[in-house]
Amino acid sequence: MRLALLLACTGLLFGQIGTPPEFQEGAVFQTKPTAGALDGTSHVAADRAQLNETLLNLLRGVAGAGEGVKLIERRMLRAAEELYRRDRMALGLGATLFFLGETDASAEVLCQVRDPAVLPFLGETVGAASGWAERMLTKIKGMAEQAPDNGDAQYYWARALLQQTPERVPEAIMLLERAAKLDQKGTRAWLELGRLSSGKAAIMAFESALERDQNLAMAHYRLAGLYRAAGDFAKSGEHLRKYQQVRSKVTD
Repeated sequence: MRLALLLACTGLLFGQIGTPPEFQEGAVFQTKPTAGALDGTSHVAADRAQLNETLLNLLRGVAGAGEGVKLIERRMLRAAEELYRRDRMALGLGATLFFLGETDASAEVLCQVRDPAVLPFLGETVGAASGWAERMLTKIKGMAEQAPDNGDAQYYWARALLQQTPERVPEAIMLLERAAKLDQKGTRAWLELGRLSSGKAAIMAFESALERDQNLAMAHYRLAGLYRAAGDFAKSGEHLRKYQQVRSKVTD
């Protein structure tokens, strides 16, 4: 009787939550993840916000970039683009184009910047194969190979590969596993491994992410489905409740 009730409640919860919305693509300049983006793919939203802030911090430390940074902070992105283009400041121009969502143009410019700090932005914008993508992939790979003990470099090389053909997935998984070992406190590599895996491997990856951060909405939601498929309805219901708790914290 208790099992039947638990099954019914779990099914009801899934029915109420539905499929979490995907994070919006395109020009999204933000320094905090939106409440809606925390459904299902919270790490992607957080990554984008963190990327924007990281690149802004990088610009703040560059001599002569201050005026453009002020424009970006005021959301005057086109004005910042014109300023950096006029001053021939590649990092500032590439960053502004990245904020605008113009990934092709951003990638072309950022490829010219000789600084490992651009790795996150190259990894996020590499996209499918195109005229500039191969050059970008070569640069990211070179940076990752030169820094085998740098978890960020391995992670973003993996992200770049995942945006290519399906044949690159096994290679990306090996890099993500390396990144997870190098970054003991990080969650993003575990989240990607969970997304790419199934069954026990996926459960292990998402649980590893939650050991480092209990407020990962996506991990709780995915684990609820994985445990449900495995027949562990108690754990499935537990993660659904935690998923809802994380959502309510953000929307309050």
